[in-house]
Amino acid sequence: MERKEEIWDLLVCAHLRDLTFSWVESGEVEQPYRDLLCHNNDMTSTLSGFHGGEVELQIFEEGSESECYFREVLLKVGAKPVEYGLIRIFLENFPEGLGSAIREGKKPLGTILNESGLEYFSRPGGFLKIPAQNFQPDFFPSSGGGFLFGRYNKIIGRQNKLLARIIEILPNEKA
Repeated sequence: MERKEEIWDLLVCAHLRDLTFSWVESGEVEQPYRDLLCHNNDMTSTLSGFHGGEVELQIFEEGSESECYFREVLLKVGAKPVEYGLIRIFLENFPEGLGSAIREGKKPLGTILNESGLEYFSRPGGFLKIPAQNFQPDFFPSSGGGFLFGRYNKIIGRQNKLLARIIEILPNEKA
């Protein structure tokens, strides 16, 4: 399965190779996570609209390999965590100047893309259902059991160039 191979290097990159999850269809994603994940838009503006505020970026870890820049991040609205993400960004596929804005780490990728006017779209490759007991980072509120949801997503630019591959995991909105 292609998405399993693609997602693996993202998990290894962030030391989450033992994460247990299931691939699910969009109809199996519970609300409000379905509205937040099952679309072709960027997560930054989707989360900003849902939570009613500007999304800020916190970088846990970052680095570079031959063709990409990667980072492990937390997106927040105010003090509230709204997404944990693992992202591989293919800087050579961006116009000159955007790479330095991305590497600065001051704004989420979605904000930079939207402010730049660059044409792009999201192409979700699958949805993740994660038993809450298997992913309990200290930066997420307690899930109280149940499941967390996320998606594997590709951001595609003009001429079908791959801009980024991302795993996006949402905290429990019911906590």
